[in-house]
Amino acid sequence: MAQEIDGLKEIKPWQYYSEFRSKDVIWTEHRSKEYWEYRKKWSSIPKSMIVTDFPIHLDIETTSYCNLECVMCPRTIQSKEGFDYLPGNDVEFPMDEYKRIIDECAENGLCSLKLQYLGEPLADSKIVERVKYAKDKGIMDVMFNTNATLLTEEMSHRLLEAGIDDLFFSVDSIIPEKFEKIRIGADYNQVVDNIKKFMKIKKEGGYDSVQTRVSMVLFPGTKTEEIEAYKNFWIPIVGTVGFIEWVNHTTAHGDYEEYNPDFVCAQPFQRMFIRYDGTCTPCCLDAKKEYSLGNIHEHTIKEIWHGEELTRMREYQKTGRYREIEICRKCLAPVSKSSGEATPELV
Repeated sequence: MAQEIDGLKEIKPWQYYSEFRSKDVIWTEHRSKEYWEYRKKWSSIPKSMIVTDFPIHLDIETTSYCNLECVMCPRTIQSKEGFDYLPGNDVEFPMDEYKRIIDECAENGLCSLKLQYLGEPLADSKIVERVKYAKDKGIMDVMFNTNATLLTEEMSHRLLEAGIDDLFFSVDSIIPEKFEKIRIGADYNQVVDNIKKFMKIKKEGGYDSVQTRVSMVLFPGTKTEEIEAYKNFWIPIVGTVGFIEWVNHTTAHGDYEEYNPDFVCAQPFQRMFIRYDGTCTPCCLDAKKEYSLGNIHEHTIKEIWHGEELTRMREYQKTGRYREIEICRKCLAPVSKSSGEATPELV
């Protein structure tokens, strides 16, 4: 249960997530004062429940396509159920609309941008152009997660030259056989090789400010020995590892009986998601677009950010009524055992 500190509710900026970072990473020494001020806002704004004029962060799903069928991914589940992400119906977000969004972001001081949701960003034919356009417009922190299967040496060079700030690799086991059963369609050794080559190119090119991380979903039954082996293998290579609590995205996923009256979700105060079809959603767990905030093809980001749906969600969160919103009632975050603090553990 959340605790109140100095009259403010204790809100988890990093819900159901923990991170371990090497003391030897150097990217932290090459970030600006403005960057660290933004990172403070990531925690302080939701904890104070302040509604900013514009989101701190924006997630844009630039493609609906993915080359893998990961067992825990809602995209895989929805595709198999015939709900969404249907084979042959893959979409890339229109570049002209993307530029309009980035222009609005630049005009309103957006701090960070993630170019991905359920699709694989390296499958987006315009991903390098999108990174460069955002950086040219002055977006401070541009990033995405990738399964690294398509991370060729050429792509590594192009991304770094375009100005990518953070690249996060999703690698869900240190055991090759287990990894390939989770990330169906991926070759473990190839993924590891791709990441190692990226790190070599990054180092040789002097891209010292670029942050890298590998992350792993902690499935039920994951052994401590595997977690420790994962940390020991990856931290010397990429500098940081993250662990994410498994979330059940199947149709059997129901309401959590436990209620946390002091819980307030950080995400409606931090960010907003734009899906491949323009639908805007409030958080990372609304995979089925159950709580639509509006469509970006019809409204501006600022209009949606201050719109009726997101305003109602924030109010229900602040007053302990989150269970009255269906997607919030089904969410792991209120009962997550993670500390949720936006501070990595140094190792």
